[in-house]
Amino acid sequence: MANGFAGKILRINLTTKAISTIDTAKYEEFGGGYGIAAAIFWDLAVAPGEWDLQDGFDPRNVISLMTGPLAATGVPAAGRTSVSGVSPEVFPTNSFYRTNFGGRFGTTLKLAGWDGIVLEGKADKPVWINIINDKATIEDARELWGLNTYETQARITAMVGGTTRFGEEWQQIGDEYTTARPQIVCIGPVGEARARIAALIHGSGISGRTGGYGGVFGAKNLKAISVTGTGSVKGANPREIVDARLWHANSFPRMTNPAPGTAACMPCMNNDRKRNSFYGGESMCTDTLWFFGKSQDIQMKGADIIMRWGISAWGARFESIFREDIPGAPALFKKKVPLEPGLGWYIKYLYDLGILGPGKQIDSDPLPMDQWDELIFREALCDAIARRAGIGDTLAEGALEAAKKWGRLDEDMKSGALRFPAWGSLFHWTLPCIEWAYGCLLGAGDPTWHGFFSALGSGSSPGGPPYTIEQLLEIMAAKLIPYTGDPFMFSYAWKGEEARKTGIYSSHKAKQIAWTRHYAGFWNESMVFCETQLPSLVNRSKPDFKGPSPDIEMRYYQAVTGKKASFADTMETGRKIWNLERAIRVAQGRHRDQEKFAPFMYMPGASYITMTGGVPVYENGKWSWQTLLDMYLDDAGVEQFKTNFYKLEGWDIDTGRPTRKTLEGLGLKNVADTLAGRGKLA
Repeated sequence: MANGFAGKILRINLTTKAISTIDTAKYEEFGGGYGIAAAIFWDLAVAPGEWDLQDGFDPRNVISLMTGPLAATGVPAAGRTSVSGVSPEVFPTNSFYRTNFGGRFGTTLKLAGWDGIVLEGKADKPVWINIINDKATIEDARELWGLNTYETQARITAMVGGTTRFGEEWQQIGDEYTTARPQIVCIGPVGEARARIAALIHGSGISGRTGGYGGVFGAKNLKAISVTGTGSVKGANPREIVDARLWHANSFPRMTNPAPGTAACMPCMNNDRKRNSFYGGESMCTDTLWFFGKSQDIQMKGADIIMRWGISAWGARFESIFREDIPGAPALFKKKVPLEPGLGWYIKYLYDLGILGPGKQIDSDPLPMDQWDELIFREALCDAIARRAGIGDTLAEGALEAAKKWGRLDEDMKSGALRFPAWGSLFHWTLPCIEWAYGCLLGAGDPTWHGFFSALGSGSSPGGPPYTIEQLLEIMAAKLIPYTGDPFMFSYAWKGEEARKTGIYSSHKAKQIAWTRHYAGFWNESMVFCETQLPSLVNRSKPDFKGPSPDIEMRYYQAVTGKKASFADTMETGRKIWNLERAIRVAQGRHRDQEKFAPFMYMPGASYITMTGGVPVYENGKWSWQTLLDMYLDDAGVEQFKTNFYKLEGWDIDTGRPTRKTLEGLGLKNVADTLAGRGKLA
């Protein structure tokens, strides 16, 4: 087997209780992680043609938890776990999607001798999966059902064996000894209720938040997966791995948190976790901001509620940040536009309108609406959803399904009260960061990709950036292989003819979006690099302002795998993965006509920028930093962009479907044949 891989993937059918293995080598051409998972999904769920791929809760949904070849080799920020399958959260139709989470699960899975886990079917009673090195068993979880995620992990740890802290003492696990504890991913009561906004929780509260895969676990009667690994993973050149890590750390140091009790994902060098046991929350923005504006103690208690119940901090967001003075913003918000409102915010919005409340048109029982801004309300919300009690039964379906049931979907999507730009993605830096918006439109759910933020947001640097826009764009354009030498890829011009010639609707922008999707598909999802760490294209502290990407990615990749591939080769694999994703969605019914933004994206008030204080804009023959608070989209312009993008990718411009020539050129003839047989090949 190739260096970096364990060589086998665990396959478990919960219906038949069959446990088998898949040879990783069969799918190695897809890179690893998500790429391999997408190929397995095609073979097991799409190609047989046994179901319509529409319901994320269908027992035939194939869910994969995958690692990449760089995990457990010492490569920092590459130990994440990719999760994929049909998502019950994606709206208006469930679609193939992915999320990922950090921590130690992925690394430990590799040390147990597995490159991933593939789950099929539905157990006839609650179960959990126990993996100890090469042995996997399906265990009875009836005593775990109803427990919160901290209780679940503590109980499993006691059953499997192992300490609650790393390094305290040696424990015998099976025939081996370890100082580590089992690594567990599980669901809480919200997941057991098959809620579409249920998260997967691991360890300290590190979570797979988006996609509703906690609800999928619940639908499969799967409470948890525990893994203990005492093995190792072979890298082609261990010394080169160490040298690359030292060069990365010493030449491009990152800020770490030195405070007691902080921790990092394994084996990352960036301490961004506030607690390192499974008895606490984590520091990531969306979780602590679930109770934004309060003391740190209250914020962490709010995060603790999220983790214990296993609810998505995105789907159930209470966001209270507002951007004022948005030009032309809807009167609905009195010119205050909410950044990322989710279910919690939407409940309060309807309550303030007098539509929702005790005995109102939408009865709020059992929620204490007069305590909306207190911890007790967040606890009550989770409890109502978990029991599907009263309004909780509807809220378990998520904000969009709830709005649809209440007859408010069209009105509130148009006004922006529901800021879901496309395919159920929350408004997560979507405008003016158009690469994020187009990722929502062309994919499914939130693309969660910050790759250009630290660079293109340089206009917000105190005192201004240390380089000119022209210098920045020259550096960036040289790194975007294979689309090098085109600075207009980074123009966010959105008005008039310039938007179509060089701006957000142009063929230049199509290249930028293609690069983000191909890079993310290979490096962030298949090598499973944390997307907050890489790519790193610009570094303000270096004399030449150049960041380590893409050199550092290739140093790690070649040192582990021993492959002589170029960065362009890896990006071509990323293009292959992206086209396979597209083919899966086409098999589900995706068509160009469906790829529309929500109505509010075409109206004033659509933009909201905070992380970046300005982005590059090319107008009247010159570049400038602009905040673009007044930005919104033009329908005809978006249609032009789609045509430009489809042409670049080799997709049919009328349907948005990949052509046979494109698929066969990527080695996906079997995919083309299947689509052709179903009348869905362009």
